[in-house]
Amino acid sequence: HPSAIIAPDVQIGVGAMIGAGIFVLTGLAAGIAGPALLLVFALNGLVTGLTAMSYAELGSCFPEAGGGYLWVKEALPQPNGFLSGWISWFAHAVACSLYAVAFGAFAVDLLSIGGLDLASLIPALGGYHGHETAAKLIAVLIVAAFVYINFRGAKETGQAETFVTLVKIVVIAMFIGFGIYAMFSGTLAEPWQSHFSGFFQKGFMGIVTAMGLTFIAFEGYEIIAQCGEEVKDPKRNIPRSIFLSLLIAVPIYILVAFVALGAVTPEGNIPTWQYLGTRGELAMIEAAEHFMLGRAGRVIFLLGGLFSTMSALNATIYSSSRVSFAMGRDHNLPGIFG
Repeated sequence: HPSAIIAPDVQIGVGAMIGAGIFVLTGLAAGIAGPALLLVFALNGLVTGLTAMSYAELGSCFPEAGGGYLWVKEALPQPNGFLSGWISWFAHAVACSLYAVAFGAFAVDLLSIGGLDLASLIPALGGYHGHETAAKLIAVLIVAAFVYINFRGAKETGQAETFVTLVKIVVIAMFIGFGIYAMFSGTLAEPWQSHFSGFFQKGFMGIVTAMGLTFIAFEGYEIIAQCGEEVKDPKRNIPRSIFLSLLIAVPIYILVAFVALGAVTPEGNIPTWQYLGTRGELAMIEAAEHFMLGRAGRVIFLLGGLFSTMSALNATIYSSSRVSFAMGRDHNLPGIFG
């Protein structure tokens, strides 16, 4: 069974953590923090590691649906439990919107490579360009599709999570491998070390702002705790899965940032971090085209991005439903949610 390769609870954590964040937010954060992007991901890994210890401890003690909502409700008087549940549910909605918008942007780019320009078919609406309108329409459709699949409770969704998680890890490993080869093979127009000069040039606030922007990318391990009611042997498996998810995801984030900054040499003598920042959510796709098989690398990375955002969206919709379920069961939401 494919679950023998990656335990199902680890799949959920890794599936959510290596989602749109690594594909969409890395370029934006590079423009904010400069070369100190490496430090941004390392510090976020440290902060989230401290939080994960609490989740591991409480998740193994109270292995029920709802995660943080359940613990606050047990420990503090109302309305603290109600408020924490709403905050958790809203945070998942924000994360789902990130994954969906990323999926839409990648899908439009991939279709345009295949010769289908949706911008010419869909008129600009609400001040958005045709490309943006198409991306947002696709985002709404993919959310509706996964909400329906989760509502139906299709077993195939859980089995697909294993395959999708493995595919995106392979794509990211290719990105890192090609990037390191480009950096150390002597094929770059300038020494890669120069890309990291002026490491702290964006200052302390640049690092803190980029940490705030990218911290959502480290969301994922708490989903394991929120699904605790369905985990076998939770006292052992919840802490193990939380820490394994972090040990897999955090080094991947740091390595991706390292090769994106080190292996991309933009034209016009503009710093790499600045180039990535101007490219925004498509920065990593541009980076893949720079040093990973050219146009083919762009297509491979786009496919990896589509798989990644789909698995993260699926895992987060599933997790958020556990929060609303727990709140409905406790009558903190209408009983229909339970």
